[in-house]
Amino acid sequence: MKLNFLSIRSVKHTCALTLAALSTLLLVSGCKEKEEAKGLVVDAAVTATPAPVDAGPVDINQCPGCQLAPTPTWTFEGIYRDDKCTDPLAQTVTPACAAVPAIGQVSLTYIDEVGGRKVNEGATVTLTEIIAPSTPRFRKTTKGCVHANEAAVDVTPNTCAGARVCRDATGTLACAGCRTFANGCPDFEETRTYAAVNDPVAKGGVATGAAPSQFGNLAACCNALATQAKSLGASPEAGVLLSAAAQCSALAKSGSANSPELAALKGLLAGRNVPAVCKGL
Repeated sequence: MKLNFLSIRSVKHTCALTLAALSTLLLVSGCKEKEEAKGLVVDAAVTATPAPVDAGPVDINQCPGCQLAPTPTWTFEGIYRDDKCTDPLAQTVTPACAAVPAIGQVSLTYIDEVGGRKVNEGATVTLTEIIAPSTPRFRKTTKGCVHANEAAVDVTPNTCAGARVCRDATGTLACAGCRTFANGCPDFEETRTYAAVNDPVAKGGVATGAAPSQFGNLAACCNALATQAKSLGASPEAGVLLSAAAQCSALAKSGSANSPELAALKGLLAGRNVPAVCKGL
């Protein structure tokens, strides 16, 4: 039988290519096995970034600035609620991460003189409401009572008492829905809070709970208490009356016979035989 020379040559060439491809496959397979044995080949699934582990809520006490947040204090620094500058406003700076102090009965320092309050005088007063940021504020100048220029001051929202102030997703001051940083800490913000003050002495009057005639007799009562204490000699009763006389004198000198302080004095004297001038207080 006569075979075509070209056909035989083609078959030989095809077989040669097949054997070459098979050899290459076996070589690559063998190399891969060796590399896997050496730890050189890593599966793609292994190189994928693992899903983050949920660490739970962030402990804000571990956030920057939250460990040593100071306690806010209330002061009067020449800012008023009305355009006549007669209604003083208490103010406090709440540091970032600190809770806005609640209103009610507080200790207030008068940095500026107002009414019957002297410079740097301290008193216990009642704060009745937090003033909204949009409420106008005023200050005294040589030209009269003018708008306080506080455009750059971040004023605490009036619904944030007892909460921490932060920026929300829109960048607005809020006390809920805080936006967070990459470390999970909320974007807390330092703000200034203003509150209305119930303090008749600061408005030129006398304290709540003490009528003008009562306050006018206070100094006389103090002197009578001291005299009666001395007449009793070294006795427990004399000690009580001397303490009451000291408290009484402090009230009379400062002109701050407000209800909490006067109530404490009355409590100390209750049920005791006191001078007649003290019985009207």
